[in-house]
Order: sequence, then structure tokens, then C-alpha cells
Amino acid sequence: MRLPLSRTRSLLIAVSFVTVSACSATGSTQAAFPSAADLTVKPRPVADAAGLTSEAALDRYETDLELWGEEGWLQVGRLCRFFDEMGMPNLNCPAPEVRPPDPG
Repeated sequence: MRLPLSRTRSLLIAVSFVTVSACSATGSTQAAFPSAADLTVKPRPVADAAGLTSEAALDRYETDLELWGEEGWLQVGRLCRFFDEMGMPNLNCPAPEVRPPDPG
């Protein structure tokens, strides 16, 4: 039995809507990447000439150097945990560091 042309067109239109709706994304299509800050290499602090003669300037440089190194290792830990969550094998990542709130 042949369907009238109008019914055939109606069925084709209905089938196309079902097909198109099946192709739509149901979740977020945005990929989760590490933050851009974690992919930025921070320059090492440089001692100035005053550090050669001033104890305070030398202390400030050593503090800046210590903070730079600590921030770098925290960054490595965040990237390690990111790739661990993505399924990279054989990683031994440190737990996230919980810092106390800044009193200032």
C-alpha cells in the first residue's frame, strides 16, 4: 500500500527531527584543561647589587627565592593531579596542600 505524498513528507520530516535531536550534545563540550597560570613559567628571582652589602636585601632575596621554589612545586603537584585524573599511568602525586587563611 502506497502512502499519499503528504503523509510520506510528514514522516520524513518527523524522522529528520528525531535524527537531529539525537546529535545534540547533552553535556558540556568544553574540555577541562589546567589553568593557564599553571602552564606559565615564573622567572627565578634575581639578586640585586644591594644584596651584596645589605643584610636586609639578602634576606629579602632568599625569601623570594624560597617562595618561588615552593610555588613551583605546588604548581607541579597541581599538574600531576590533573594528569592523574586524566588517566596517566604511574603517577605518584602529592596531596593538595591546605594553607591556613592569611591573617592580614
